[in-house]
Amino acid sequence: MRGPFVLLLWLFVSLAALVVVVGIFAAIGTVDRSDLPVVDVAAEAKTLATQKVDQFGQLSAQARASGESRPVQVIFSDAEISALIGHWGRESKWWGSVDRLQVAFGRNLMVLTGLIKTCGLEFDFRLDLFVSIEQSERQVAVQRLQLGDIHTPGFVSAALLELATRTVDAGLPRIPMRIESLVLAEGELIVSGAAIP
Repeated sequence: MRGPFVLLLWLFVSLAALVVVVGIFAAIGTVDRSDLPVVDVAAEAKTLATQKVDQFGQLSAQARASGESRPVQVIFSDAEISALIGHWGRESKWWGSVDRLQVAFGRNLMVLTGLIKTCGLEFDFRLDLFVSIEQSERQVAVQRLQLGDIHTPGFVSAALLELATRTVDAGLPRIPMRIESLVLAEGELIVSGAAIP
């Protein structure tokens, strides 16, 4: 009876040690941003982004009122998207917050960087996503997921991407738009489709 208990205790201690070591390397390391442009998130970027979101909201309301879809194209700069999601990241207090959240767009590439603060610790992170939607066909791949000095293994990145994909396929978050194409270019995101009733 003593053997299984000792084995279980050793497994628990080993797992705790692994978590501590991973936590230390994730917390003390920094992410290399030297290949990314500096995204200037000025106050006017948030104002422009909010205006674009409001315009889409009005078009969506018109589509619901008429019962017919309406063609729509929305173009956001990386500064505008950074301003929008940066506010959200700082407001997420139930688990922690994300500071210095920025998005940089390249050709079919979206790079998110920031600083996760949770449980009194800070973790620098970087997520590089290949994203393309053409004729409603979606292609998404995680090219890099890094937390501090730790590069996440491919199978973990794939599992997280699959979870995110299933969440989107289930209709979350719900947006009143059918996305027909999504183009990422240097510094901007172009989404085309239809506002649906």
